[in-house]
Amino acid sequence: MRVTMICCPFKTSFGSYTNSLKTAIESKTGSSVRWVGSNCGCGDPQEVNRQFQISMPQGDYFDLPMYGEYRSTKAWRRSARSAARSVLTAARGRRYASMSRGADVVHFQQVLNAYGSKAVFSWLKQPSDASRIITVHELDADQLESPKRNAIYNRADGIIVHCEEMRQHLLRLGVEREKIHVVLYGTSLPAPLVDSSREGILFYCGHKVMTGKGIDTLFKAMQIVKAKMAERTPMLKILGHYGTTTPPEALQLAVDHGVDDKIVWVNQLPEEETVRLFQRSLFCVLPYTGSFAGYAASLAAACRLPVVCTRKAGLPDYLGEDGVWIEENSPALLAERMIEMIENQPRRSKLGEQLFKRAQAFLSWDVIAEQTLKIYEDAQQKKAGRQVNTTASIARAS
Repeated sequence: MRVTMICCPFKTSFGSYTNSLKTAIESKTGSSVRWVGSNCGCGDPQEVNRQFQISMPQGDYFDLPMYGEYRSTKAWRRSARSAARSVLTAARGRRYASMSRGADVVHFQQVLNAYGSKAVFSWLKQPSDASRIITVHELDADQLESPKRNAIYNRADGIIVHCEEMRQHLLRLGVEREKIHVVLYGTSLPAPLVDSSREGILFYCGHKVMTGKGIDTLFKAMQIVKAKMAERTPMLKILGHYGTTTPPEALQLAVDHGVDDKIVWVNQLPEEETVRLFQRSLFCVLPYTGSFAGYAASLAAACRLPVVCTRKAGLPDYLGEDGVWIEENSPALLAERMIEMIENQPRRSKLGEQLFKRAQAFLSWDVIAEQTLKIYEDAQQKKAGRQVNTTASIARAS
């Protein structure tokens, strides 16, 4: 089976996801998985500086101008920018299709901008002999503002999402039920550290620290914890995929809430250091109100790290009955749960072991690769069946 992935190739969480899935599939099949990618227009330092996550010899990369999602206050500028984005993303869709010809399966990793819905829909409109699979990591403003366009998804042979919440959203947008498959966000299972001591609270905020992550709620909760525990308050370690420079608005928010002296901004770390950070923390807090938290939840489970979190962002799919649940936008409740976890080491250990067992059973890349390959195989069989039926119908008609 010849597989090509259309994906972000940079050192972002999406690049890391694709590289891990690609490696796991290659291990299962013994065959190389190729990739096709381009500059995405997100503006993250990794993209601007072309810091590649996936090795070039197994891929094809091209550059094209790309306008991001910035929206001007002036209507004519919004209209012009939208038109330019449409032209550029449609061109990318055609280029992706051209560069992935010859594959048996082409797997598109949908995120934003150059890998957003306009590029995906343009790609799906191109003729192809391959089975076409899409993993929808994120939905963008373009497709949400024009819901009827999402019917184009039904040209795909399969749609993968990382949580039930996203599956339901796609169903509401008119995607055929039988085409949608929930496959969780995978993780490696690191070896335990010889020194198992842990300290500090970990908060993972993805690419956009100020959007959908509940950072204001978290800082208010830290303010309460600090008032009650004083010098015993653990440090809050903030990790994100936004680069190595702390966003100034996040720094100011910490100052405004009086908790800046209890925060360590670790920002983006190499993968190996990220794993060690998870392994050396007391617990993780994910007070998300939106976005997606599968990466952090999977890695936390693999590192035996308890998670205090909302029931948003796909978290119930990953943590099952083993999450420490809070309501969103509830700083007092979050502070209460944080103090309970700080002071209850036996509970932290028990939850950590339960989460690790869950990671072994449902979240390892080996499991994720098996599920993904099954979707590829089913898509190929159904596509072959449709082609046979079409040929037979033409023969009967003639």
